[in-house]
Amino acid sequence: TADYNPRSEARGMKGAGMLTSPCSTSVGRSRGVLHAHATSRPSLQRRNVRVAAGDNNASRQTAAQQAVAWLSSKGAAVDKISVSSRMEDGQLVLVAAKDIAAGESILSVPETAWLSAEAVSKSPIGSAVEGLEAWLQVALLLLHSRATSNSAGEWGPYLASLPTHPATPLFWTESQLAMLEGTQLLESLQGYRAFFQSKFQELFGPQGRLTKQQALFPAAQCTFEDFLAAATTVRARAHPPLDGDRICLVPIADMASHLRQPNTVWRAKSAGLFVRGRALVVEATCAVRKGEQLSLDYAPELLDSSVLLDCGVVDTSTPRPGYQLSLSLSESDRFLDDKLDVLQGAGFPASQQFTLTPTTLPSQEMMGFLRLMQLQGGDAFLLEAIFRPDLWGFVCDPVSEDNERNVCISMAEGARASLALYPSSLDEDLALLGSGRLQPGSPEEAAVRVRLGEQEALEVACQWFEERGQSLKRMAFYQERRLRRLGLIDDEGRTTYDSFFADGIA
Repeated sequence: TADYNPRSEARGMKGAGMLTSPCSTSVGRSRGVLHAHATSRPSLQRRNVRVAAGDNNASRQTAAQQAVAWLSSKGAAVDKISVSSRMEDGQLVLVAAKDIAAGESILSVPETAWLSAEAVSKSPIGSAVEGLEAWLQVALLLLHSRATSNSAGEWGPYLASLPTHPATPLFWTESQLAMLEGTQLLESLQGYRAFFQSKFQELFGPQGRLTKQQALFPAAQCTFEDFLAAATTVRARAHPPLDGDRICLVPIADMASHLRQPNTVWRAKSAGLFVRGRALVVEATCAVRKGEQLSLDYAPELLDSSVLLDCGVVDTSTPRPGYQLSLSLSESDRFLDDKLDVLQGAGFPASQQFTLTPTTLPSQEMMGFLRLMQLQGGDAFLLEAIFRPDLWGFVCDPVSEDNERNVCISMAEGARASLALYPSSLDEDLALLGSGRLQPGSPEEAAVRVRLGEQEALEVACQWFEERGQSLKRMAFYQERRLRRLGLIDDEGRTTYDSFFADGIA
């Protein structure tokens, strides 16, 4: 594991640093078999998280109103929004205070109001956390504010408006975690928790950087669970384009709800011709009626399971289910060096991740990687130096019948093996979801949806590879394609040089 970045996948986290989960599903040690994830559920004990003073909906809503007034004093345009408490769960949300046209700016928050590493540097903990990753500095300011009841300066009302922790599975109970048995999400959760544990030890362990900073971070109020709550709050509320190296929290704007088909989008823009700095502009993607909740797609490129882990939410109206597939070349492959050269020449790493969904076919890049993994025997001549510069282009189409068969068998068998590890079948989860026994918006419902989405993606992939394996005779492989390019066979597969023999020319 390297650095953490709040925009993550089960496969890892993209941005300035990369956290690669040690539990991610992988393909290909010998024949490219899909390695199944662990059958036993990791022990993820959930201890009580300290509740910040006044952490209830009424006080948080009051704090949010104060934060809106503060934003206005900073020059933010806030007349088109208001903060409301959602009826079904009490969550504070952003709503339109008036009718808004598509493309119209709804809220503009100047850079001076962003809670960034630069802002932290000017706070009481600035010198103590100098040089740490930006996300960590912001999380530590939140931890400090909660641990010492320090108002955190002008950001005090905003920080007081935040929930104690997001609804991410990192804070689910043991019985709720049991609903994730067999899923990739549970494995990723274990990896994330271990990562945060190591960060906590670096900061607050016996030799930790901040262990002696008791005035700023009193030990009794800065337990691992307190640190985890602060760190995951930053992760849950930081969204593109203000994430990665540019990570910061944007007060009030981050109260937009998560939807896959949102009515707003975030844009970082210049504050204006005669104003220095930038502003985060919340822009309407469609017409919004007065009183309507404002929504944002927190991570358009991520699956529902990753958004649930990062932010504690799932959009049930427009789900994005799927399974994250990790492919890597086997270290025991006798042609490993040659294949690594091919990947490097094509601009790809030795290990790659691909997303399987119930509604999309395997990508050309994924199929190319799988064929390269299976390249052996009579097809190995393609790894000769003379072919190597063009080999990636060759493997993006079927190479040979044996090669394509091995790809299909390994993927179908691997998918079936992974499906067998879930405690319930796809049909059983569909029935449970439609039974009415799951409370809408509950962790249990989210767990079933994630479980169902993974199984759907695996089932579709399995069927696709099985059907493809049965249609090999109808495919055109490398040798045939090359002969056609040379004009030696026609579109019907007949040779074009037979007449030479018949006429005695050859």
